[in-house]
Amino acid sequence: MDNNSDYSPQLTSTRIAAIIEENNINERIRMLHELNNMLPTGKRIELPSLITNAYIRRALDVILEKAGTPAVSA
Repeated sequence: MDNNSDYSPQLTSTRIAAIIEENNINERIRMLHELNNMLPTGKRIELPSLITNAYIRRALDVILEKAGTPAVSA
């Protein structure tokens, strides 16, 4: 059973904005994993073992698209 009771499109947008603003790559990766884990199973993305800043930006775009959340300006 998924523990995604925290999921909402607004919360997803807020967390994505926080990831975009974070400068520390390790913290961005941790936040991305946390965000991905809170999404309903069908909206999660498969994360690779090696994650770069460029990948994080692309992953956030994919999550926005899958979750149907409003776009976040960087």
